Amino acid sequence: MEASLPVRDLPFALNRRLSVLVLLVFVGFHYLLPIAMPSLGGNVWIVWLFAAFLGPLSYTFWNLIHESIHGNFSNERDSNHFWGRLLCIVFGAPYAVLKASHLMHHKFNRERGDRIEFYDPSSWKPRSLQSVSYYFRITVATYLFEVGAGFLLSLPTSWTRQIASKISEYPIEEGFFKWIYRPEVISELRRDIVWVLLFYLPSFYLFGENWPVLVFVLFLRSFFISFFDNAYHYGKEIDDKNSAYNLTLPHWMSAFFLHFNYHRIHHRFPGCSWDRLPKQMLASKETWDKSFIRQAWSQWNGLLEPIDGKNTK
Repeated sequence: MEASLPVRDLPFALNRRLSVLVLLVFVGFHYLLPIAMPSLGGNVWIVWLFAAFLGPLSYTFWNLIHESIHGNFSNERDSNHFWGRLLCIVFGAPYAVLKASHLMHHKFNRERGDRIEFYDPSSWKPRSLQSVSYYFRITVATYLFEVGAGFLLSLPTSWTRQIASKISEYPIEEGFFKWIYRPEVISELRRDIVWVLLFYLPSFYLFGENWPVLVFVLFLRSFFISFFDNAYHYGKEIDDKNSAYNLTLPHWMSAFFLHFNYHRIHHRFPGCSWDRLPKQMLASKETWDKSFIRQAWSQWNGLLEPIDGKNTK
């Protein structure tokens, strides 16, 4: 008799409920809010307050997609894929881009091209340009890359391969394009870009002269995704795929962000679902490194000097 794979205890029902809730919130923002805005009169501040809340909620949004990327959303592969793609369409970027870039991050964690906070004297870019690039990447570039790469890669492959070869400086970039150019992946990416456009273009039309509210939410999404995701690795050991910080947060906030602050635990056990990360930390006898807020804020210190081996800043 053929042996069956063990079924993991994944919180699929909870993941699905959370996903539906997040999708309803953002669909409501994109399609119901612009219709209701004229009736608010002088209470437009409510709209901006709601828009501000969608910034941190976008990070939870990303973390739900992240569960799908690692196969931790559901035990069914097709279900993982379906929810990942659906969430990404409303998120504004193709699932293939998010999946490829994140898996490359795990594969090349803290190697050249991934440790963006360290000055690289071997790069063709001068220090000043590396510094500008660093601040751009920790503030908005992560999400902008996901969206921009999706649109770029939806163009004819004969065009984009030339661009990809010119901008690929490190193995992590070469690995990303190698993964994304598989025929079935690039085909899915192009279909998803069409769905992204079908979702966002009517939303921009409905907002009309109130378009700054929509742009504000997209800017906050870019900031929270970029700034928070890089915080877990800033100044940590290089050339170690498990190198990441476990950062403290109040329990309710940690749960709101699906315990992403247990980040070294996640790198050590990427198949561990978000709800089990606290238990996995206890079982692994891991420790906290520092405060999430303090570590995130330290990123404003900018580029760090190059280091060797296991030195930690």
